[in-house]
This record gives sequence, C-alpha cells and structure tokens, in this order.
Amino acid sequence: MTPIYILNMKLIIAVLCALLSFCACTEVPIIGILSQETYSVKHLFPDEDYHSFIAASYVKLLESAGARVVPIWIGQDEEYYRKVVECTNGMLFPGGATYFNQSCGYAEAGQMIYDVALERNRNGDYYPIWGICLGMELLIEVANGLGQREVREACLSKKVSLPLEFRKDIQSSRTFGSAPKEVIKILLNENVTYNYHQFCVTEKGLKEFGLEKDWVILSTNRDINGLEFISSYESKHYPFYGVQFHPEKNMFEFKDSLNIPHSKNAVVVSQYLANEFVEETRRNSHSFNDWESEQKSLIYNYPAQFTGIKNSSYEQLYMFKKSDYKIFF
Repeated sequence: MTPIYILNMKLIIAVLCALLSFCACTEVPIIGILSQETYSVKHLFPDEDYHSFIAASYVKLLESAGARVVPIWIGQDEEYYRKVVECTNGMLFPGGATYFNQSCGYAEAGQMIYDVALERNRNGDYYPIWGICLGMELLIEVANGLGQREVREACLSKKVSLPLEFRKDIQSSRTFGSAPKEVIKILLNENVTYNYHQFCVTEKGLKEFGLEKDWVILSTNRDINGLEFISSYESKHYPFYGVQFHPEKNMFEFKDSLNIPHSKNAVVVSQYLANEFVEETRRNSHSFNDWESEQKSLIYNYPAQFTGIKNSSYEQLYMFKKSDYKIFF
C-alpha cells in the first residue's frame, strides 16, 4: 500500500470516529431524577411518614422529550450512586426547597453523583447533568465541594417571569447554539422564564470561588432588589448545565396565584430546553444489566399523587417512604 493510501485511510477512520462520537447511542434514554427531603411538602401529608419526593412536572418535562425516568434515592452509599450513573444516560437535579448541609440528603447525594459523573467524563464517557433552580445552585456547590462556604447567596425573585439577558457568546454554547432564531427571539423579548427562588449564583460568586475558569455564563437577570444573578450557565469542559428558572412549570404546573406563563411561546422554549438535554443523554450507551431490573426501577412503579387539590404549588408529587427505596441493579 502506498503512503498516500495509508494516509487517506487514517483520515477516513478519524472522520468516522469523530462522527460516531456524536451519533445517538441510545434512542430512548433513561434519566435519573434526584429525590429530596420532604421539608417543603410534609404539611400536605401530616399523617404519613414520607422520606423524600419528586415533583411530577420534572418527570413530565423529560418524558415530553422522549425519555424515561428513574427516581434516585437520597441517603445511599457511594456504590449506589456509582451504579446509578452506570445504568442511566443522564441526571436531573430538580428544583425544590431543602438544605445543602444535611447528611444523607439531596446535596450529599448530588455530590456523589457529580463526582462519579466528573470522573467518567474525564475518562472519555459522556454523562450529562442538568440542574434546575435549586438544582442549578446545587451543581455549582458540588463543583466547588460541599463543606465549604456556600457559593450561592440570598436573592429574591419569586413569581416573576423574565426575558433572558444573553451574553454575547451564546451561539457557540451547547445550550443555545442550535436554538432556532424564533426561540432566541422569544427568550430575548418575552417574559417566559419563570423564577421562583430565594438564592442564586452570581458572577462575583463564581470569581470569588475560582469557578469562572470552568463555567460559562450564558445569561443573567436581576432580582427585585437589582442584584444580577446567573440565569443559565454550562460547564466549559463537560456536559453539565444549569438554569435558575423553571421550564417545567410553564408546561405542567397550573396554580393560578403563581402567575406562571402558559402561552404557546412559553411552552415552546421549555420544550426546546427539554429536547436539548434529552438529546445530550442519547450520546452514551449506559443501560441496566437486564430488562427486568430496568422495568422495576422506572418511576412508573410509583403513583403520582394529586396535590393541587390540597392547594399545593405542585399539581402532582411522587412521595416515597424508606420502604420504597428498592434497588434493582
């Protein structure tokens, strides 16, 4: 074989490998949603001994983009979370209300999941994490390392829908780079990103903790006191993403007093974000060891309870007792 032929073959192989790395490895991904302590919803079930919960709107958000969901239990050991990452195609850290300094809770579980995901991504795997509201705050905290002073700070933006104030480089971002012009126009000009938070992450905070070298600020907004906070970001090196607003509420939470936007355009941008994250999770081939363990792990095995009728801000909740914490992998 001539040197030119060998060179051409090497080039073809390199191109094919590059293309394969971006091909969908999983057509129907399974995504973990991290559960959290029941502090904010315990009053809805005063006679029940529930230990954790997941708002059904997060499940529906991922399902709307073609994914299935596995609930991820709090209070487990590192080996459990290592298995979780091996069996799922991505992870969602949902919003809600809990503390970051509680042992065996949401934050501690998030730290272990992040550490395993970081390790795997550094070793050539592709495992995405998406944080929404509290989950976005958690993602930055675990990147910095729990036990340190918190990166997030007090911030008040409740029942407020805002357009995004984009940074100049969003077209090169993974989060918004493939967005249709109409989606970007909506996000820039309409009040479609719903905020309901009392903490936030700021650019000053990122710099103070030396995190600006690893994270790209995609957009910012201001709270009622004029404090500028980060409303979306992504990791520079890994498929880790965060939004401070609530795309799931535009589509699946309906309490009138919350003033959530439900216009066609509000739904369009939420669906875009769901589609983008779920597409990211299709880029690995993680799976359960067998069909039975997969089926027994899916959230379909648990009932969604109608809590809107109890005047909750959530229409439906998945409530879990410790006896529900069954592990099939």
